[in-house]
Amino acid sequence: MNAEINLARTTFCITQRCTLKCKLCLAFIPYYKNPVDVKTGEADAVLREYFELIHSVSVFTITGGEPLMHKELSSILELVYSYLPQIRKSVDFVTNGTLDIPEHVLDIFEENRAHTRIVLSDYGPSLSTKIKQIEEKLKKRNISYRISNFHGDNLYFDGWIDFRDHSKKYFSLEERDRHGQKCIHNVGKYFLINEGELHSCSRSYWRMREGYIPRNEEEYIPLLDTHMPKERKQEILLHMLNQKSSSSCA
Repeated sequence: MNAEINLARTTFCITQRCTLKCKLCLAFIPYYKNPVDVKTGEADAVLREYFELIHSVSVFTITGGEPLMHKELSSILELVYSYLPQIRKSVDFVTNGTLDIPEHVLDIFEENRAHTRIVLSDYGPSLSTKIKQIEEKLKKRNISYRISNFHGDNLYFDGWIDFRDHSKKYFSLEERDRHGQKCIHNVGKYFLINEGELHSCSRSYWRMREGYIPRNEEEYIPLLDTHMPKERKQEILLHMLNQKSSSSCA
């Protein structure tokens, strides 16, 4: 198979550690018993495998956890930016405003500012205490950014959703598909990379990881599996793209 696969968005989780413990975290970060960081060597292999599978992606997002906690962040950013020819729109970087962005990291963002957007998740003045100073630094360097509000009024995507109920709710494919088509991640075809695996969303990844749903070999790609041919991985990815829903949607 020599498929030209163009994706809308993929998120790369580079750390499972965070400065916050939001109980409704979409990535289930507070529920990791032994959170880990992606090492630079592993990130290099994961990115190489991912970008060999696709022709392009519109937005490639770096997230966590809180990615500013990663001690090898600069090296991983340099790796991501080396794939700019395959990133059509931007590299997005999501941070929660609890930590300041170091100057050497800002230097990398500024060097690549034509292809960079910083996403500041604002959890309120008592938690996201660095939002204002980060905003000023980004303005000074002319680095694009937006703020996602998670407190008070005007909440991002209408606010928090509780995804902690992992029980099965839809028992027919028709019901599951109908439910899945209401999800922005399914409709937008967002993908997630975590622990070397490519999934359709964070819920699919978490539910397979924790055994809430079976490991369906047609619904995730083990990027670091050197025994699986590239053509097979592309076949799975095309299947995931064409699905109206996944097992996790049920």
